Amino acid sequence: MNIEQSHPLLTDYAGLRHNTSDRADAAVIVSGTLPAELNGVLYRNGPGLFRRGAQVKHSLLDGDGVVQRLELANGQARYARRFVRTPKFIAEQAAGCFMHPTWTTRASAWRRNWGGNIPSQAGVTVEMANGVLSASDEVAPRFEIDPVSLETRAPFGVGLPDRDDGLKAHTRHLAASGDCLFVSTRMGRGGMQIDFMRHRRDGTRVATPTVPAPRMVYVHDFAATERYAIVALHPAFMRPLRFLTGFTSLTDSLAWRPQAGNLVLLIDLATGQATRYRAPTAWIWHFANAWEEGDAVVVDFVGYDDAGHFLGPDAQLTAVMQGHIGVPGAPGVLRRQVLKPGADHVEETVIARGNVEFPSVDGALGGKRHRRVYVNSSAPWAGALHSGVAAIDVERATTDAFDFGAHMHAGEPVFVPRQGGAPDQGWLVTETLDTRRNASGFVLLDAEHVADGPVAHVDLGEPVPLSFHGCWVAR
Repeated sequence: MNIEQSHPLLTDYAGLRHNTSDRADAAVIVSGTLPAELNGVLYRNGPGLFRRGAQVKHSLLDGDGVVQRLELANGQARYARRFVRTPKFIAEQAAGCFMHPTWTTRASAWRRNWGGNIPSQAGVTVEMANGVLSASDEVAPRFEIDPVSLETRAPFGVGLPDRDDGLKAHTRHLAASGDCLFVSTRMGRGGMQIDFMRHRRDGTRVATPTVPAPRMVYVHDFAATERYAIVALHPAFMRPLRFLTGFTSLTDSLAWRPQAGNLVLLIDLATGQATRYRAPTAWIWHFANAWEEGDAVVVDFVGYDDAGHFLGPDAQLTAVMQGHIGVPGAPGVLRRQVLKPGADHVEETVIARGNVEFPSVDGALGGKRHRRVYVNSSAPWAGALHSGVAAIDVERATTDAFDFGAHMHAGEPVFVPRQGGAPDQGWLVTETLDTRRNASGFVLLDAEHVADGPVAHVDLGEPVPLSFHGCWVAR
């Protein structure tokens, strides 16, 4: 075993795959100083239940969703968490076992896998849109969550076709209009179709005409401006027959064919007209942002040269559930694509090398030109595991980063704006898991001085699996 493979980040990961439980609202210990002007709530969501008896989820990405609530006010902190009470969770809790297939894990009863009917676990994102807090998964429906008690209220339909069955977990908030954009992908005999639904600030909803996709592939995220949506079709092709007949999970039905390259669709949100661009091969989980620059559209995202950390018989995110590190694959690299009218291919450049993921920008710049991208970071050999946070200045090509240490796992940094401040003035809040202490927490950093390290730390005193995504709701 070489030095990289024996590094603590790659050997101390057991806490990432342990079950958690509900926790009632209570004050928690804060070290350092929480800025007095911080007044709001951080919500986070991710899988928190990986095991029932001898049954174990196939991947670290797969588990019932648990929403966390961290309230910051007057220099104090309170914390609570609660599982989303989806019909799946309620039924399996009563039965004491996993009964239904999920996106990486087949049901033990083969008949339940037939037809590809995957119920929502509501375990990927949580966000506030038009005053409604909802938790979502890779399949519909979303579930409305009470913002104070975290109780699950009801399924939350966004108005997309086919009961929103192919609803994607990610949405885009557009700063200029205040609109929120939802997307779904539907697969059938005629191929894949893409639908968008725009929720305007005044409560009205506007649908984009259905867009036929030129290939049937897995899509996780997208980017958007006020006029356009950008969808990357990387070469992770669906083999639907294997999935629909129950022989594989959804993710195991994906075939990575890098020789096919990527296709990028630039979709007019008013007409549904799609312009197709060829692009270099890259696996893409997440986009940072996009904006219009003259007649061109610019998109920043994290891309991987291969999908080794996710797809394959010994992929890292699967191997961790089995007790070893597996194949970490290529590092995530922050990249930029420029989509110009009249061209048939994108212009792609690398903004920053290293190994990054979970890119985001100041929410006040959604769909607008941005200067800084906030990411998780780690060494190139670490794959999908991260121990640090960074702010990448895309104009000056500089990186302001802080690493929490070899025994620390770090989650997605959420930008919290300074009240009345300029763009990018504020803080980053990230979830951490300290494997030496077997304890999780939240760390606050100054977004303009990340390398200076934590401003404050909220200690939960217990381990919690790292959540995927979160949002800040100011008061």
